[in-house]
Amino acid sequence: MSRRIDRGRAAFAVFGCTCCAPLAVGAEPQHQAELTPMIGYRSGGSFEDPVDGSALDLDEGASQALIVNLDHDANTQWEIVYGRQDSQLNLVRAFQGRTQVDVNVHQFSVGGIYVWRDAYAGVIPFVGASIGATRLSPEGLDPATRPLLSFTAGYKFFLADNIGARIEARAYGTALETDSAIFCGNGACLARVDSEGFWQYEVNAGITLRF
Repeated sequence: MSRRIDRGRAAFAVFGCTCCAPLAVGAEPQHQAELTPMIGYRSGGSFEDPVDGSALDLDEGASQALIVNLDHDANTQWEIVYGRQDSQLNLVRAFQGRTQVDVNVHQFSVGGIYVWRDAYAGVIPFVGASIGATRLSPEGLDPATRPLLSFTAGYKFFLADNIGARIEARAYGTALETDSAIFCGNGACLARVDSEGFWQYEVNAGITLRF
């Protein structure tokens, strides 16, 4: 009788282990994506006054971004970035009764980053690049949408499997036609482009949620 009981217990144990094994594997989180809202500080962005060639600079200030990363392999991730800044363009002379124009700057890009996951315990350096578009929207004037190239480098810090922090420096390069007018309305243009590139630079920090 005892042998039958022992055999029954053994069979039950094997059955239990067989059933629980998939559950244990399924319980292990398979991290595949990261979501990072960020705040930062952005500077750069210059145009020319169409009359005397004086520099028209966008005000530096706060910026916001939302970044989505999707794992590709052990050391690379796809990256989708939306960034924005509410800025102002200071004029050297009045334009349609204004000496300052609010300009909303939006960037959307898709690319990738390379990460060194085993570089330091809990610290993950990364570098990356992406392409997309910049939309410049001056208040009351025609907006402009142009191609964008973005570069980034920074660090991720994970204190737990699914939450961490991210800091980075980022450069946005927007392609513009040299000597072309921009920000036009009512038959007049506010500024012109003095080079082929419109560059902005920022530093960001945010909290990363990993799924």
